[in-house]
Amino acid sequence: MDRDAEVPLGTQLAWKLRRLIETGELGPGDRLPSVRDAAVSAGVNVNTVRSVYGRLEGDGLVSSEQGRGTFVRAAAEAADGDLAARRALRRQIARLEAELARRPPPPSEAEGAPRALATGGALLSAEQLEDVRDGLLTRLRELDVARAEVVRRLDELPAAEEPAAARPQRGRSTASLAGARVRWVGA
Repeated sequence: MDRDAEVPLGTQLAWKLRRLIETGELGPGDRLPSVRDAAVSAGVNVNTVRSVYGRLEGDGLVSSEQGRGTFVRAAAEAADGDLAARRALRRQIARLEAELARRPPPPSEAEGAPRALATGGALLSAEQLEDVRDGLLTRLRELDVARAEVVRRLDELPAAEEPAAARPQRGRSTASLAGARVRWVGA
């Protein structure tokens, strides 16, 4: 690791591990050092190594197994297709989540916490990502149906005269805080 280089240490570590995997020095099934051991030997923070391992896993080069460690993937060729599919699904999910974020939550979710996907921090497979995408599409369709129903009901309501108290009165000013006293309470 070159601490004087302009390239961040995490990027240098990722490049080195990627090169070891691509040249075959680390073969399929080989176990990578634990996060702590790798951090000590590389002279970086544990979180940096976690991030690097996560990037390599996201790229399909390694896979982590809870309690066992991180291993070089056995089928690099098969991982390329899976990697492309997972990347495409993650892009679709990001777009769908952005669309859901722009909409108000349905009344059933407004009171409680929104539904969340519990993954325990594990990397999702392409099949799991498809399930997430399909769930988001279903929620968007449900919101569209609910919105259409609300619009239909609003259209059915009779047009009512606005109450006099709600109408702005001309020539009168609105209440202001001019001359109000402020009292500070507390320490």
